[in-house]
This record gives sequence, C-alpha cells and structure tokens, in this order.
Amino acid sequence: MSNKKKIIGFDSWLGGARSYQILLPALEAECIDMKLVHISSWGNNVSCASESKVGDLICRDISFYGKNNFEGMLDIEKPDVVILTSTDTFAHRAIIRYCAQRSIPTLNLYHGVRSVIDAEDELGSPNIPFLAYIKNISSRLLKLIIHTFPVYMLSLWKTKASFKDWIRFFTDVLHFAIGRDPAYVRASNDSETSKCAVYVDADVKHAMSCYGFQHEDVLVVGNPDFSHFGMQQSLINSWSHPLDTTKKSIMYIETGFSSVGFYFASTQEFIEHLLHTSSSLDEQGFDMLLKMKPGQLNEKEILKGISGSQIKLVGNETFLESLTSCSGCIAERTSLALLPALMGMPLFLAKYGPLEPVAYGSVLKSYPQSSELFDISDLTTVLNQFKSDLDVAIVKEWIDTNSGPVPFEEMPERVVALISSMIT
Repeated sequence: MSNKKKIIGFDSWLGGARSYQILLPALEAECIDMKLVHISSWGNNVSCASESKVGDLICRDISFYGKNNFEGMLDIEKPDVVILTSTDTFAHRAIIRYCAQRSIPTLNLYHGVRSVIDAEDELGSPNIPFLAYIKNISSRLLKLIIHTFPVYMLSLWKTKASFKDWIRFFTDVLHFAIGRDPAYVRASNDSETSKCAVYVDADVKHAMSCYGFQHEDVLVVGNPDFSHFGMQQSLINSWSHPLDTTKKSIMYIETGFSSVGFYFASTQEFIEHLLHTSSSLDEQGFDMLLKMKPGQLNEKEILKGISGSQIKLVGNETFLESLTSCSGCIAERTSLALLPALMGMPLFLAKYGPLEPVAYGSVLKSYPQSSELFDISDLTTVLNQFKSDLDVAIVKEWIDTNSGPVPFEEMPERVVALISSMIT
C-alpha cells in the first residue's frame, strides 16, 4: 500500500495544466502524487476525453466522476490538499466550500502577478468597453445556466451557506451581468483558501486585502515565468542602451485581448493596430518585434493579417535573447511585462488607440522606467527622456523589491514546501 500523499489541482480547463506540471518533480521528491481535475466539458472543450495526460500529469475532466459531481470527486480521490490557480469563479468557490466542509486544506496559487491589474472603482471593475464585455459573456451564457449556477447553488445548499452568502451570490450575478467584478476589490468569503502563494512581494498586500488572508498565511514563491523563458539572475538589471550604430528595435508584448473581444471590435482592428504601431516605429527608426500570446483562437487570422509587413515575430525560445537587444518594450497588461522591467529597460504601457481604456496596476506604473503611452509617435521623445533622467539607484531599488525570491528555478520547491506544511 502506497504511503504517498495525494493532492488535486482544480482548474477550469485542461489548458491550465502547465501551472501544475512544473510542480511534479518537486512533488515526487516529497512522495506526493498529483492529478489535475478540470471542467473543460462544461464549455471550453465539450468533447474532451474524460481522462488524459499532459506530460506526466494525469488529467481528469469532471465527467470522469459523473455529471458535475464535485462531491463525488473529492470522496473518490480523498486529496490531502486541493490547489487552485484562481478562486473567484463560482465553480472554484463551490470546490472550496466542499473542501472546507470535509476539512481538506486548500491553496490559492496565483497564476500571475495580480498587481499588474488595476481596480477602477469601488466595485473593482476592470475597464472594459461594455459592448465587448456583452459579446464575451454571451458566448458563456449556456455554460453558466446549465452548469455553473446550478453547481454553485447546490454547494451553497449542501454546505449550509449563510443568508449573507446567498446575498453575495445574487449580487455577484448582478454585477457579472453588467460588466463589473467586485472580486477585484474584495472577493467573496468562500474564495478564501487555507493558504496562499504569490509570485512577488507586491501581491502579498493584494492577497490580504482582496481575500482576507493574514500575512502569515501568504508565501512569496517566485515567478515561474522567469524559468519558463530562461530568465537568469545575471539578466537582472543588465540592460544597457544599444549602440547608436546598430539597427534599433522595440519589442511589443500582446496578451490576447482581441481573442476574447476586449478593447478591439474585431481581429481586423487589432491587426490594423499592430500595422499602425509598426509603421510609426519605422518612421522613428525602429524595427518592431512582436511577442504574441500563444494558443489564441484568432492567431492564424492575425498572422495572415500581418504577413508581408515589417513586423518580426518572436517565439518563447528566442524571447529573452531578442529582448536584450531592444531599445525598449511596449506591453499590454500582462505579467510578462515584468521581464523587461526587471532587466532595467524602458517599458511603455500601451494606452494608444483602442487600448486607451486599459488600466495598469501599481507594480508596473511604479517602475521608474515605465510610462503610459497614449500616442505611439511619442515613443522616441519619452525614450530620450528616460535616458536623460535615469536614476540607477531608484531603478535598482524597484528591481530588488519586485524580482521575488531567488534562485528563480526553485519556485516549485517553495510551493511544495508550503503544500507539505499543510498536510496533516
């Protein structure tokens, strides 16, 4: 009989497997088994296999345990800990409620740097055009009605939820319908897990204010994106201005807004945004390098639209190498924008054209070498201003605060040490 402990990773879709895969070697070293349970069959991939493998990670759709059977899954698997990379959605809140009822510890493992995102008002709504939001939510309406709402309401009933919990549910649905998200400011009580793991120090405050954690229940574990892209400690604060004799480049990091209908009315509008950016950069003496978010549904259409332009695509494998030779970086709202900042290079937060409403979080806006860019033609002027006003000591202080624990590659071991401490 195996003495191994068991943990479950719970996610909304099979695509979330990477966040759990990186933990496998460290878990194995501590004699801990892990499976990923997901709900892809609810809408992300209705025809997905009930059981599959991503690398060495066993992945099971909730259909493996019977229709929408969260309780049955927990009773069959008997996990010692359940990990979630987000806890604000109703399905995830249902799992947390059932775990609490069974005294199963839960861990909120942040899947990005939340301080990259800014709360717009007291309701915490991200600044997204209403029509774009309606278009996005209508595509998920069937899933909500058939699966999400009934499953969450059943969990409220079976876990003897308070009247206050029911009121929070109905107000959340109302805010959801009109395009607001109160979880950006204060998440529901059943979004709070036993412990929390964040990537950087800046998110400790977010975890405490948004989810109600005590400081001792939040651990800073480091950013796995650093290792994923090959970030080394030697690259921290290593950037220097390219020689004037070399052809200069600007990196553009996009985050898939157009693929979910945010900010851009269509994929074609996003393509025109990229072409306009490239044209303006060319007039200012820069090549444009483009780092796209992989796996977007409209990726082929985008690639076709920019074919024949001067835009040069950059993949994951060459991203850091290409970035080091750039004069600066334009980024949409993504935690990947931390990489050029940690290298010490100029960072432009894209707020021109359709991206004008995008709100950026404090961690990016506080970077001394960052600027919100409202007009792409202003880039050279701002870049020269950065160069003349550079304060090396202030930049280093920001980098030291936001780089997180080192070595970067030991992030999985830190997470697993936290998991082990939760197992009774």
